[in-house]
Amino acid sequence: MRWSSAGHPPPLLLPTTGSRSDGRARYLEAGQGIVLGAGGDPERPTGRQQLPAGSTLLLFTDGLVEVPGADLGAGLEELRRLGADLTRYPLEDFCDRILEAIPSGSTDDTALLAVRVPPG
Repeated sequence: MRWSSAGHPPPLLLPTTGSRSDGRARYLEAGQGIVLGAGGDPERPTGRQQLPAGSTLLLFTDGLVEVPGADLGAGLEELRRLGADLTRYPLEDFCDRILEAIPSGSTDDTALLAVRVPPG
């Protein structure tokens, strides 16, 4: 996979091993850039990552993890743990359960895109 981000949180890669993948679930930090139209270098940074068979990739907006006055890092960590716990579910159920866990007090719009790589 190859991507570039214009100010959104980094993609979350959730490899599936057995019934739980928490130890290896991680954010893909490469490819992070500033918001489009904010100036700066016209060349966008990109990230590249081989996606393991059976893994789930979650792309999302900050409304999924950010609550005014709360620590963004804590929200990202909670999503990482939750996503790892939910990888055993079919993709539609995975997305529904992620959306059900949006922190109370969130005032931002939320969008997510999840992709599951076929098992090897």
